[in-house]
Amino acid sequence: SHSYIGPDYSMQKNTGKISLEQIDTLSVKSFPLCMRQLHKALRDNHHLRHGGRMQYGLFLKGIGLTLEQALEFWKKEFIRGKVDADKFDKGYAYSIRHSYGKEGRRTDYTPYSCMKIIMSNPPSQGDYHGCPFRHSDPELLKQKLQSYKIPPSGIAQILELVKGMHYQLACQKYFELTHDVDNLGFSLNHPNQYFTESQRLLSGGRELKKELSNSGNSQQKSNSQESMNSNSAPTSSNTTADAELEGLEAYFTED
Repeated sequence: SHSYIGPDYSMQKNTGKISLEQIDTLSVKSFPLCMRQLHKALRDNHHLRHGGRMQYGLFLKGIGLTLEQALEFWKKEFIRGKVDADKFDKGYAYSIRHSYGKEGRRTDYTPYSCMKIIMSNPPSQGDYHGCPFRHSDPELLKQKLQSYKIPPSGIAQILELVKGMHYQLACQKYFELTHDVDNLGFSLNHPNQYFTESQRLLSGGRELKKELSNSGNSQQKSNSQESMNSNSAPTSSNTTADAELEGLEAYFTED
């Protein structure tokens, strides 16, 4: 019941159409809270541990970053911190190429769905991956939403959804509040879906289309119920893909 069956965002028509200079602005306007959090942590600390690199790196790949852009993006940021260029090339570049299917088993890894992020290993101290609605302390989440200028009434609605363990619905409410819309018109299943629909809306597509969610209708009906099963182990109809993803994670073991 926890298998994600919507679009996997492996084939991107917009590959290479996003410049690295746009990412800071896009992170504020069109990133879901989980990716906005990861981007800010990367900019602040000039580093992300492997769980964050996995989650954020595949998301960036999904919104259109080419392999060359990804290597430039991560290298520039990491060498601003404690990682010199030689260490990056030896310790991190391989894993980025691997995630783009250019190393190892040549698997084209796909971005994480909401359910995978919600159900995966929770972040520990020093980590920034995961779902903020699922994994953040409610008071810290409240402070973060306040810093992002979410109105008090909206924060109260989000925290009520979080209290009921409706994490994806809380994210949908966050979308509505940050885009000034009353009803999304689709069920939110994937961070890259969030980005695509945000860009569609901000570029003048006032009617939020449902094409990205139509293929996942059977899952959409039970999104909030699935989010409530936070203690269950995620299942998947594609165990091979899961095993390959675990293989990729092994290449991100260096923090």
